Formats: sequence, structure tokens, C-alpha cells
Amino acid sequence: MQTLIGENGYKGLKGKRVLITGASSGIGAGMARVLAREGARLVLHYNRNAEGIERTMQSLRDYDGQAQMLRCDFRQLDRLESFFKQAWSIYEGLDALVNNAGIVTKTTALNDPFGEQFSDTLKVNLQAPYQLSTAFAQACISAGQSGAIVNNTSIHGQATCEWFSAYAASKAGLDAMTKVQAVEWGRHGIRVNGLAPGVVPVERTQTILSEAKMQQKWHDQMPLGRYGTTEEMGEATAFLLSDACNWMTGSILTMDGGLIARGNYPGRE
Repeated sequence: MQTLIGENGYKGLKGKRVLITGASSGIGAGMARVLAREGARLVLHYNRNAEGIERTMQSLRDYDGQAQMLRCDFRQLDRLESFFKQAWSIYEGLDALVNNAGIVTKTTALNDPFGEQFSDTLKVNLQAPYQLSTAFAQACISAGQSGAIVNNTSIHGQATCEWFSAYAASKAGLDAMTKVQAVEWGRHGIRVNGLAPGVVPVERTQTILSEAKMQQKWHDQMPLGRYGTTEEMGEATAFLLSDACNWMTGSILTMDGGLIARGNYPGRE
């Protein structure tokens, strides 16, 4: 039997050209570190967090990885075409796209009656990935090559709570888009899958999620009894992009410590 993941890591990733959006911090930075370790050549997108992308770039030097960074504000959708062309040109093509960039919007519909925040959230979390994925697919087809896309969705696309109407709508839409694009582009050898993280502490949430009260609140609801890590999300992304998943497309990989499976049932001994 052919080994897909051996002592040298995830098969098929070494030398692959990968664009990761939103790589200046959090899960995107974790994805960059794991893929750099696997020998991928990276194009790292950021918007406002210049210090963060510099930290990400610095962290990749331990792996002697090739990486370039590009800035773009995904709210300005008319700039996505030129941004993608720049990203494609750096290594004279791309083998994979990771749509990780997103904004977490917390507001009720009554506090956003005209949908300004709703619209901004969908621009960044859904419209931008749509346009980038389409540009990637068109470029791959024109080049006569296969490709792989990973969309960073969320468990909020499957089950959600108060204050998340915009965010949950964007992620549920991204789940659906993942499946449709997988169907449309499979005949061209382009795979499209989603990664749905659960509670993963990042820079903006580390302090509050480290509080004992918050840890107990969340950990008790997770069968595995802990938060996820950005590196674990990176490992999952590497898996989805690797040859281990050559026959996997249109799927959403949920990584949440069992939170969704557990449901909102009272505890039982």
C-alpha cells in the first residue's frame, strides 16, 4: 500500500505554490508555519496588520521556507483581480489557494437594521473567496493544471448563537459555495474542501479565553475537553492539500473537539 503521510511529512506538498489569505495572525499564521515546514512556497496575504505579517514571515525562517507577502483590503472587491494576478506571478503560477481571511462580526439584526455590517462581512468572508476561487480555477484551467482550494469556514456555518447573524450567514454560504464549486470544477482536476474550526484561541481572544471561568464554560462542552490550536488547523489544512486527499472534494472537515457533535444537551454522568 502506498504511504501518503510518511516520515517526511504530507506527501505532495514540497515545492507546492500556495496562496494563504489572512496570514498575519491566528489560524492563517498557523497554516503558514505548517505549510512552510512541509516545504511549500507561500504567498501570504495581509491587510492592516503589517507587524503581524512580519512576525509570520520571521517564524518561517526556522524552516528555510520561501515566502512573499502581498497586501490587499478585501472590502475593495475591484482590487481582487490585480491582487490575484500578482500572487499568481510570484512563482509563475499557484497550485493551491487557502481562503482564510475573514472578519468576525458580532451584532444583532436590530443593531444593524440597514445591514451595513452584514454587507461588509459578506464582502470579506464570502464574496472575496468567491472571486479569488474563480480566478484561481480560471488560471488553473488555462494553464492545463490541477489545483486545490481550502476554505476556512466555521462551526457557525452549521450551528450558531445570538449576535452572529452576519458571520454565520457568511460561513454557511461558504460551506455551500465549497460544495458547488467542487462539483463545477472537479472535471478540471480542481478540488475544493472546507475546514470548519471550533474554538481556537488567537491573539485577539487569547486573554479572555484563558480566564478560568471561560475555560470551564467551553471545555465542559467539548468531549476532548480543550480548545484547538492554530497549528492543529494548519495540520488539517496541510492534510486537505496533500495527496492523501486526492479523492476528497466538496467536503467540510469539522475540527472542534466534538462541540457540534455534543449538542446543547444537559450533562449526564
